[in-house]
Amino acid sequence: MILEQARATLTAIFAPLPIDRFFDELMGKSLVELPGGPDHARRHLFGADPAKTLLQAFATHGDQLACHAESPTGPPPRPLPVDSEAAFHASIAAFHARGYTVRIPDVTALSPALSQFTRALEFMLHQPVKASLFWSANAARAPIHYDDNDNIIIQLAGRKRWLISSDPSDLHNAWRDVAEVQPALGNYRTIDLNPGDFLYVPRGTPHTVHSHSESLHLSIIFTPVTLRDAVIAALDHLSDQDRTLREGALGRIDAPADRAALSQNIAAALERLLQATRSTDFVDAALQRRSSRTIGSMAKLAGGSPALPLSASSIVQHNPLAMCYMLATPAMIDFCQPGEHINIHRGVEEALRFISATPMFRIADLPGEIPDEIRVALVERLMTSGFLEHPTGPD
Repeated sequence: MILEQARATLTAIFAPLPIDRFFDELMGKSLVELPGGPDHARRHLFGADPAKTLLQAFATHGDQLACHAESPTGPPPRPLPVDSEAAFHASIAAFHARGYTVRIPDVTALSPALSQFTRALEFMLHQPVKASLFWSANAARAPIHYDDNDNIIIQLAGRKRWLISSDPSDLHNAWRDVAEVQPALGNYRTIDLNPGDFLYVPRGTPHTVHSHSESLHLSIIFTPVTLRDAVIAALDHLSDQDRTLREGALGRIDAPADRAALSQNIAAALERLLQATRSTDFVDAALQRRSSRTIGSMAKLAGGSPALPLSASSIVQHNPLAMCYMLATPAMIDFCQPGEHINIHRGVEEALRFISATPMFRIADLPGEIPDEIRVALVERLMTSGFLEHPTGPD
């Protein structure tokens, strides 16, 4: 995936809202409601029949059910492995019979369109993106709550009414406070969602949901890079350069610490961090390394040895979910892709940058003063990692 592909994917799903307006003006600041309709591209993010798409995954997701309810009629059933679509459907119906909405986590891989959309968001944000499916029966109600992450809701089937606090979100941190009570809804807006509709809710916004029919919706969650994240990235980068930041500070738990000395050491470290962050080059390097670590921690791409022999005349393309971030050191290039860091000699940097920016190419077209056998070996390595693949598959 390259920038133009990521923007095109997001543009189709966010339409008619310009994506630059969402990222630059609205994200983290306000609710976004977009009508769609059954023919909108986002209605098909989970296939033409979203219930069928889920039920077909009974082997991997049949026992992965979570649930919530405002007033259930009894304890939730215990989710167990199932051996068919019908058994999976019956398991979900058992939750519905007691008043529960079912949440099925980690459904991204079940739909190529959803995988493409979440990867495009990850490309733009350099943050992980996850997706869950919510399946509710008619008249189901959720307790008032808020989400720890920003939430894009795509209504797939049925109708749901969202009651959402109209007060600005306090952008609550992702961890829960000790003994936190259920949030109050306060002043609220009422938003009805039908198939193809889009709703964005900033994290920390109290809301509840009422189903007005059997309903399925996607919840796509993420958190933009915050100022806190940037400060932590700067501190991490400084700790790579400053050994004192990597030394022990508290000792063992059963020994009293010298709080005065610790306070002085923390203050001194923050002074050094303040001085370092006055350099934009330092901040740029810190954020680059943060991006590299974040992308490297994402789920690994599926790869393997090329199924067909490669030569200089072979044509290859990006895996549809490929993305990368490159960091240069004096001797090596860190080619970072989801799930992997590949250290490659600087001599092929020009070819690597061409690969990262070109969705499909002939191996012989890789630039740089390198022989064809090196070009082929480089492509083979990136096919093994899952970044590249044959254009039409092994056959």
